Amino acid sequence: MGAGRHSLAKLKARIFPGQIFYGWYIATAGAGTNFIVLGITFFGFGVFLEEFRLTSGWSVTAIALGYSIQMLQQGLLAPVTGHILDRVGPRKMAVAGVTIISLSLLLFSQATILPIYYAACMVMALGQGMGGPNAFSLAVMRWFVRKRGRAMSVVTTGNGFGYFSTMILAAMIAGFGFHATFVVLAAVIFVVGIPLALVIRDRPENFGSLPDGEIPGGDSQSAAAQAVRSRATGGLAVGEAIRTPAFYLLVLAMAAGQAAQIVWIVFQVPHLKSAGFSLAFVGIQAAAYGMAAIPLRWAVGWLGDTFGRKKMYMLAVSLEGIGLCFFAFVTPDRWWLFIPFYLTFGIGHAGWLVMSQSLPADFFGSKHFAAIRGLIISLQIPVSMVVPLFMGFVFDTRGNYQLAYLVIACITVSGALCLGLSRRPLWIQMTAPKLAAVARAGDGKTAP
Repeated sequence: MGAGRHSLAKLKARIFPGQIFYGWYIATAGAGTNFIVLGITFFGFGVFLEEFRLTSGWSVTAIALGYSIQMLQQGLLAPVTGHILDRVGPRKMAVAGVTIISLSLLLFSQATILPIYYAACMVMALGQGMGGPNAFSLAVMRWFVRKRGRAMSVVTTGNGFGYFSTMILAAMIAGFGFHATFVVLAAVIFVVGIPLALVIRDRPENFGSLPDGEIPGGDSQSAAAQAVRSRATGGLAVGEAIRTPAFYLLVLAMAAGQAAQIVWIVFQVPHLKSAGFSLAFVGIQAAAYGMAAIPLRWAVGWLGDTFGRKKMYMLAVSLEGIGLCFFAFVTPDRWWLFIPFYLTFGIGHAGWLVMSQSLPADFFGSKHFAAIRGLIISLQIPVSMVVPLFMGFVFDTRGNYQLAYLVIACITVSGALCLGLSRRPLWIQMTAPKLAAVARAGDGKTAP
């Protein structure tokens, strides 16, 4: 087995002569997957919500219920799918997830009545939980330790480009028609998503490397060095994690950030249209936000790795809450509120997106990352279900989303307090310094 791994490492060196660590290829493929999958199934939901309302005459609350059902199913299945991800590996699960998401979009194309619409939401939830972005997150946790924030910033670059989907989907609906667009999107996700999923390799050790691009050799192969690496890439079991107060504080902190994510992604288009902006402007605004967010994610990834991802998350959710207050009062006459909104929410959202992916591994290690993260998602079900219904109820009763955004802003800021109350040392704080010392004691070779 060892000889085979070293042969694979030599083959990789010939294929990639610049010695770029293969983990960066996985992260880049993850960015592509996030762009097409999340751009269609998540960032584009606001466009679909408005089109379903106009073409079918359904209320915002009825449509938002489909999103809540989707979040409920994902949450209930998350511990199971997370456990399967840890056992089967991210590569196979990513392929399965992309395939099921494609099938869900075909079902959406036939959603002329609410039961079919709700069924499509449930199929999509199954695909999203099984693979796609979740699979790439697990792969990155296994391939990186010290550079986890920077790696996740590469993956979430695809989320930034995903904002262009609002403009692209609006143009596709105008050209193909609403229901036919879903058929086209199903084909796109399958044809592009499967090759990207196949880029994944489950563990760096199977590719002749070590996490963060360290190369086997020299003193770094000592028993002590191997023990330190095993600890850095190991972690608590689910049963051990749930016996710590830090686990529940992390659940609350991530739920608060999730509330801001939902109201921004799902309801930004309906909110801006109800405030008097055209769909064309909304699409351009979303694309501009996404473009500005890309370098911000690279920056916060580096800042998180340098100054601490826990501190960066606390700052991020605080800025998100402040930004939502500005966004609540944006109108064509008060367009200038976009400026402080971008400066606060833009930075905060970038930080939340990058840090929330790595915090479970930072607290409890990466060995059972998918199962622990799945349980965290499961415990966020009340927030994921109530927030869309709350937003729809406020709009249906008041005719706008202002009050709802202000309430969610307060909830989001509370996430910083919850995480700040945790006194448990991070897993990476206990292992990364030793891992770095081992790397310096070895032959000093690392892949860029």
